[in-house]
This record gives sequence, structure tokens and C-alpha cells, in this order.
Amino acid sequence: MKKHTFIIFFFYSLYCSISNAQIKEAVFAGTGIVKTIEIEVSGSPSWQKIIPLKKDGLLFFVKKDVTKAIIAKFDIDLNKIWEKEILLDVEDKPTSYFLDNEKISFLFRESRGMYYQLYTFSLNDGTFENKGFELREFFQDQGFVDYKDQILLAGNNQTGGSFFNYSFNNDEGTLISADQNGRVQLQEINLNKHKQIVSLWSVKELGYSNEKKKKGEFIKNAYVVYATYDLSGKLIHKSPIQSNAGNFPLTAKMIEIDSVTKIVSGVYQSNKGLKGIYVSKLEHEKTILTKFYDYKKIIGPTGFPDEQKLSKSAAYNFLAAQMITSKKQIQIGGCFYQSSLKLTANNSPDFVGFDIYGSNNFSKKPSKQLNLAYNFQNGFFATFDLDGNLLKNHNVELKQISSSLDEPLATNQANSIAICEKGKLSIYKPLQFTDPLIFSLSKENGDLNTTQYIAKYRNVRNWYDNFFIADGSRIKFEVAKELSVSKEKPSRKKKGQSQQIATNVKKIIYLSKVLSAGY
Repeated sequence: MKKHTFIIFFFYSLYCSISNAQIKEAVFAGTGIVKTIEIEVSGSPSWQKIIPLKKDGLLFFVKKDVTKAIIAKFDIDLNKIWEKEILLDVEDKPTSYFLDNEKISFLFRESRGMYYQLYTFSLNDGTFENKGFELREFFQDQGFVDYKDQILLAGNNQTGGSFFNYSFNNDEGTLISADQNGRVQLQEINLNKHKQIVSLWSVKELGYSNEKKKKGEFIKNAYVVYATYDLSGKLIHKSPIQSNAGNFPLTAKMIEIDSVTKIVSGVYQSNKGLKGIYVSKLEHEKTILTKFYDYKKIIGPTGFPDEQKLSKSAAYNFLAAQMITSKKQIQIGGCFYQSSLKLTANNSPDFVGFDIYGSNNFSKKPSKQLNLAYNFQNGFFATFDLDGNLLKNHNVELKQISSSLDEPLATNQANSIAICEKGKLSIYKPLQFTDPLIFSLSKENGDLNTTQYIAKYRNVRNWYDNFFIADGSRIKFEVAKELSVSKEKPSRKKKGQSQQIATNVKKIIYLSKVLSAGY
């Protein structure tokens, strides 16, 4: 019996490669897509992280299948410097990461929260080390710093803010109070040049209608604390950003202006349920002023179709974008979203980024599944001086639903605004916020049956100076099976039977360097 073999395509299903193939060049001086590269991932990719390193380039980290992950570093021209594949059997993405001048560390927590893995990569050549430890006491980690042979986890336990200090050399860990009492949430943590821990905490002080029996719990005060600690977790200094006139700071992000001045900003809520943005100035690690702006002042009367809904505490959450400082001014902004469970079609163009890459037998027919969806409505960027005075603001519309809570908008030092909306990248001029320049990864529009195969932008971030880094993706199917066909008459196929063809599902990820300046 003679057989003819037809080879359609064959690729290893657990192979991942990163190529630096450039697909677009700058379109004209001052703005445009400078360069786009493709990153091809085979297997069952579940999550990815893009970490800008300013002028040192960027890191790309992706979980490619159940047991493996790929991390790569690129320079500012999106040329690959190094790439490493690691064994990683943790399903979820890292809970947090810590970055200094020499290395980056990712902390992974097992699903039950008792065992941790710490992966540390050299920024120079990608050399990595994996360490593990256990934490058997009640503790919710929210960030960390690692220094030499120890790691200091920051978070909370039953009493409030606390640290878990673990020594890898001694294989010992200790819980330490962070001197933050109440219901505490870590906002930021880092190391300064003096090797001191710099942190921001959101604190809610609790009260009880029946203090003796601890019943009838309520929040009697809320504020943000700027605090510094030594490497053992011992408090050195703290400065609260207090409530004022019934306005209570809830979240916080910080940007350093110089060695003396820092600006802290975040969301506040009033005792009437209204929300807004506060701007606080710190000098010599002491809070010297705080100013509050409700959303109506920043967004304007037409910023939202349902302004009354926006003003209520339960309606929208705020996702802050990276703060930018330039010419003694601060750019503060972000977007508003609601989270909910949505029954979404896998080919709907209104739903961006849902994970449909996990199966090698993916059905090409439209189907629906229940997903956690983030409904992005509107956003804004506002310019403040260093004394917290509002200088100007601009509102943007998003109106899209995404599966990932990533930044769909960003600003740069030239005050340009970049927005990813429904698969396209829009760049708004810094002086005239009309007629944005619009870029796409594909000229195809697609329909309900093909939209999942068309490249679309998903997120955009500030990179350095006047450059953004935008990322997009699409899926790609490749048949991966040898079919043997006989000359003999085939047996009659039963009604309803169809031959199953094994396929590889690939995720094609795009990284675009974007310039917006020189108008």
C-alpha cells in the first residue's frame, strides 16, 4: 500500500521565539511610529508584562505555557539585548516586582499563599536566580524590596501595616510592625539612594458604635502616610497626608521632583460621597500643602454622560496613569472604569484582549464565555504647578471593554496624549486637542468572524522623554499534523463525523516605539 504524505505545517507547540523584525518606520518628523517589532509566542500564553526602563530600554515577560516563561530585554531601538527561558510552574502572574539599577525581582505566590518564589534577573545579561520561602502566619503581601540576601515583604495582618523580613542565608523570617494601625493598604515601596525604604500607605482608622464588644464597625478617619524605614523594617520617619474639610485621601502615587521636593497624588472621597483628585507637596519629607479637586472641576460638566453616577462612590473606579514632570509642572491623569462579569463573544470587536489562546483545538465558530470585564468610559489629564494649582486639563473618551486592567492612555514630557481605543492608537497634539493622529497595526477592518485574527493595539505607556511604548496583539492558527492519504477507497464516513485537524495557536505580540513631539 503506497502512501502519499501531505505536510501542511509543523511547529513545536511549546516553542517560543522573539524576533526583531521591523515592520514600520517613522512616517514624518515630530510624531509617528518609529519602529514596531513582532514577538511570536507558541504554546498557551496566559499573561504578559511590559516594564519600561526609561533610557535603559524595556523588559518583556510572558508566561508561555504551564511550566515555562520567557523574559527578554530590549534597548531603546527595540533591539533584543538578551533573552532567557525559565521553568515557572506558578499559574498566576507575579504579585509585584522590585527594580533597582542592577536587577529586577519578581515575586510569585502559590495559590494558597503559603509558598513564595522569588526570581531575580540581572539587567546587564539576564543571569537569574530562583529562591523560595514559606510564610505560615496570616499576612497579605502587597509589595516588597530585596537587598543582598534578604527580602522584606510589605503588607498587612490583623493589626495593620506590617513587614515580613526573611533572610535566605539563615532561612528565617520575622513579622514586624510597620507602625501603621487600622485598615492599611500599601500604595508604593522602593529603596532610595541612602538604602532606606520609602513607602506610601493608605490608612483607614476604624471606630465601633459598641467599643467594648467591637461591634458596629465604621471608618472614622482616612489618610495617606509617607514613611521611611531602615532595611530591617524599623520606622525612621513618617508624615501623614491628612483629611481636610471632610475630604479623605484614599490612594497615592509619588513622583520625585528633586532631592528636596516630592509630589503625591491620588483619589480622595468626601464625607458626602463625592470623589476627586488631591495633590500634596512634600519638602524635606514633611507634608507642606494638600489641595483637593473634585472630578467636576477637572473633567468639566460634559466629561461624563452620567455625571450624577460619576460623583457617587460606588459608580466608577479610577486607574491612575504614570505621573510626568516637565518644566516645573506635573501631568496627572488616568481613566475611569467599572468591573463586572460579562458574557462576551470571542469575536466581538467591542471586547479587547480576552484570553482565547489557551487551546490548540480552538473553535473558529463564534462562542461566548463569562469573563471579568473592565468597562473603560472616560479619562483625563490635568496639568498642575508644583504648588498644586490646576493650570489646564483635557478630557478623552474611551468607551471600550477590556479583559485587562492596563493603562489605555498615557502622556509625555511634551504634553502629548496617547490613547488606545478599540484597537487603534491615537496621538493628541499637546497644544490643540483636536483631530488626533490615528495609527493601526493592520489596514484590515475585519468582521465578526475575522476580527480576532487582526492585529490591534491594546495598551500604551510613557517610556522616556517624548516617547511612548504601545503594545498590541493578534492570534494566529497553524495546522500542525501530518496526514497520510491512502489510494484505497476510504471507508464510508458516518453521518456527522468530521476529521479533526490539530493546530497550534500562536499569540503575535507587537511593540511599537512612538514619538510625539515637535509640533
